[in-house]
Amino acid sequence: MQSAQVDNEFKRGWSVLLAAFIGMGISMPSMIYYSAGIWVRPWQDEFGWSRAEIGGQTTAIVLVMMLLLPFAGRLIDRYGLRSVIAIAFLGYGTFLLGFPLMAGSIWELYVLSAGLAIFGVAATAVAFTRAVNAFFVKYRGLALGICLASTGVMAYLMPRFMTPFVAENGWRTGYVAMFLIIIVLFPIVYLLIRDAPEDGTQDKPDNNDMLAAAETGLTFTQAVRTATFWKLGGLFFLVSLAVLGLIPAFIPLLQDNGMTLAEVGRLAGIMGVSVMLGRLLVGFLLDRIFAPYLTAVVFSLVALGCFALGWGGIGFALPAAIALGFGVGAEVDLLGYYTARYFGLAHYGVIYGLLYSIFVFGAGISPVYIGYVWDVTGNYDIALILATLLLIPAIVLSLVLPKFENS
Repeated sequence: MQSAQVDNEFKRGWSVLLAAFIGMGISMPSMIYYSAGIWVRPWQDEFGWSRAEIGGQTTAIVLVMMLLLPFAGRLIDRYGLRSVIAIAFLGYGTFLLGFPLMAGSIWELYVLSAGLAIFGVAATAVAFTRAVNAFFVKYRGLALGICLASTGVMAYLMPRFMTPFVAENGWRTGYVAMFLIIIVLFPIVYLLIRDAPEDGTQDKPDNNDMLAAAETGLTFTQAVRTATFWKLGGLFFLVSLAVLGLIPAFIPLLQDNGMTLAEVGRLAGIMGVSVMLGRLLVGFLLDRIFAPYLTAVVFSLVALGCFALGWGGIGFALPAAIALGFGVGAEVDLLGYYTARYFGLAHYGVIYGLLYSIFVFGAGISPVYIGYVWDVTGNYDIALILATLLLIPAIVLSLVLPKFENS
């Protein structure tokens, strides 16, 4: 029976899962975030910007996302995925073409980044995890892991291939390449994405489960009045504050320690593979292990990786890359899973949107303070130790989360 359930869910939802996989891969948090480290040195060399100033790009994106994520979620709940993500991808892609025109003012970087975030915010996990949650019930964790594994693919491909591409052709050509990737792949997403299973298959028991799941849950007001909502908000804020600024810093960290471009690309590629495997493994385990326990284990490993690199030095770059990638590979899986399990899908977009905005708030602060640490000390050691300390209360919060009502 269990095998039949898997077959039915994946038979019915494979096209939506494929659309979500591609959509997440070319989304703003995926392509922009995992390519961020590539531009640091070229922008320093050409424009003379400090690393803290360059880190402000992420802050500009995050501030917009914080403000607009709940609104984007509400738009998706009301108007559906297809029309909303069409506008989102076209606008976000168009703004990418503005970056090669920058002349040297740091405010150009911030304005362009805010502009692409205004559009791109609706074509993020708030959209694609909602689609996956609507089509998969029994094996929701695995499906979310598959969907979000595409960010791991991008985390591997961007540094592995874009770094030498930019070295040979210039950073401006790199932004044109990202625009072309969106133009080629977005039509597939648009054609395959759907909000929920069609009514015509309601007579099938597993589809009744899906339809019921998509129509029930807490309202936004009810959700934000629960202690669980704010525990989750605190947990994911601490995780993003600790870890997300370290990902764009990882490539320059390796370069600062004398590694060649080939060595940097290899380690960054390993981190990308770790992101992908983290998505898949955590998704698989979510269907089998109580999620808060799994969360505590994952971020304990990330804390150990950060501590090893910060205290032990560049010799621990490989285990740190694996740990950081695995942690980044887990967070959005977990956030989408927790939102659906604790609050339901009836108002998933707006509830997830607010939780995700709290998450990205930490992501906005993280690269700025980590860049400042480098500007002051000339290395990232203190930032890595701080990340370890920030993850400890996050682990504690995960362990005090309540049981799911329908466990």
